[in-house]
Amino acid sequence: MALGAPPIDRTKETRRQDSVARRANLSPHELRVRGFTVPGTIVRRGNSYALKLYAGQECGKQFYKWFTFRTFAEAQAAQAKLGSHIRAHAAGLGLFGSPRERLGSYLLGWLELQRAHLAPGTYERYRQFVTQIRQDEIGTVPLGRLSPRALEGYYTRRLAAGLSPTTVNHHHRMLHKAFRDAERQDLIIQNPASAAQAPRRVQTRPDVWTESETLLFLAEAKASSVHYPVYLFIAGTGARVGEALGLAWADIDLRESVAYIDQALQRIRGGGYLLKNPKSVRSRRPIALPSQIVDVLRDLRDRQDDQRQGKTLCERGASCTDQACFHWHSTGLVFTQPNGKPLHANNIRQRDLKRLCQTVGLSRRRALHNLRHAHGTYLLHRGVSLKVIQERLGHASAQFTLSTYAHVLKGMQGQAAHAISAMLNGQVPRGQGGDR
Repeated sequence: MALGAPPIDRTKETRRQDSVARRANLSPHELRVRGFTVPGTIVRRGNSYALKLYAGQECGKQFYKWFTFRTFAEAQAAQAKLGSHIRAHAAGLGLFGSPRERLGSYLLGWLELQRAHLAPGTYERYRQFVTQIRQDEIGTVPLGRLSPRALEGYYTRRLAAGLSPTTVNHHHRMLHKAFRDAERQDLIIQNPASAAQAPRRVQTRPDVWTESETLLFLAEAKASSVHYPVYLFIAGTGARVGEALGLAWADIDLRESVAYIDQALQRIRGGGYLLKNPKSVRSRRPIALPSQIVDVLRDLRDRQDDQRQGKTLCERGASCTDQACFHWHSTGLVFTQPNGKPLHANNIRQRDLKRLCQTVGLSRRRALHNLRHAHGTYLLHRGVSLKVIQERLGHASAQFTLSTYAHVLKGMQGQAAHAISAMLNGQVPRGQGGDR
């Protein structure tokens, strides 16, 4: 002890460490076993408190990092969290990560590690997000200086660049996942995206055709389109486009009039395709088929058998990139090209659906996907149970189905009022009259 230095109050020091231990969710004994030391110093600055942390020195000059809090309790809690986080504090990390590693470089490495766990389409979308982040000024910000406010500034710049709130929200969700993984791996202490406010996703109302418009479209498709079976299947089952194009003959029972959705077709950027699991657990489902679809599928199966006659199997199989390949490709799919290769949804939209919509004078905006929404809308209008509709569409919950078709239910309020009016007037519903 230095000459003239005041004696250390060991009892007061122990109480202080016990208080910090409680804030760090650690027992005092566990903290002492870990060699706990309180990092930094809490300094009052006007009406706020700042945690001053030593950040090293350069050319003989010492540098400090400052973190400002509204109250002393908040500053002390942050100090305790840093002290309990031995690995992070020992490595000189700040509240939000390393002062050296940049956000752009971290996301590049994170995305490559995630590639094996992501669907090709999701990986490609994330890759585009990471590219935009690296091109923005936030990509050069060190993790140690990245804050919720910096993320919100990035979201604002993306909105100003013309991205929709839904797309920017997807950026936020990807960043949240990336920071959550970094937090789990002890690379950062706090997830800055957890406190950042992202734009809300925009709930768009589906542009659903009326029943007469759908029947007009299907009549024109039946007369002039080779893809009529695809259109009819989506409109009659509510299947997603990828689920319809990935449907296999092995998953159809024409005797029982049922189709089992067990996989979905996804195109890979640069060519090729894969058959992946459906969107969610609920997406794996049986769908009862109307008789009109059963008859069309029987004719389609016979036509495929005729197309396969006299053709040898392509040796390249799914890796064949020859669009005009004469050989047969044994994919086992229901809806295929004349040589057995899977259909391409974008080709259907551009080369066939566009022409059909122009012929009958209907909007083609998301028309292929809105055939699915039309299925749910028509069932609601006919009083089918919301639970049954959820199961046919493969939604994760009935609540999601309810929110998707809320506009339809609002339009049915008049029907409910007429039904109650009839009850109050003593009118007996059909089928319930007569003696009992």
